[in-house]
Amino acid sequence: MAINPVEQKVQPEVLPKVEAPSVEVDLKLEKENVPEKESTEQRPATEQAGPQKPRPTIKPRPAVPAPAKDAVMVRIEKIMEEGLNDSYQRLSPVAKQEFKLKGEQAASQIRELLKSTHVKVKKILRLILDWLRILPGVNHFFLEQEAKIKTDKIIALKDKF
Repeated sequence: MAINPVEQKVQPEVLPKVEAPSVEVDLKLEKENVPEKESTEQRPATEQAGPQKPRPTIKPRPAVPAPAKDAVMVRIEKIMEEGLNDSYQRLSPVAKQEFKLKGEQAASQIRELLKSTHVKVKKILRLILDWLRILPGVNHFFLEQEAKIKTDKIIALKDKF
């Protein structure tokens, strides 16, 4: 007798089935991402179409706060502006504003220097000279001479008060 081998069917092992996400799920994710991109693109268009909110304006602040002008400050400014009327009138409106602001700052710094017991003449001269250099087309030697004259008058003013 021959031995008939019994055919045994080998059943494959049953593994847990892992399903790959369907194409529909991927499309849903893409669709969810697409509206976000579109919404960012649509935002500027909706802002332009609807009433726009006014943007807050940024007002420039002066570098040095404007102190209350006392008698000494007014006299310093008068001394500084002596003899500069013609040169000032030739400036453009923007340059006039810059010249005026820098002059007021220099005057307030000079006032602070005059308050001290030891007056630093060289610093006062430098402030006035830097302020006068804003004027275009004026001879350098003339500016130095004017700055020296104005410094001497301001020092004399210190002796009076």
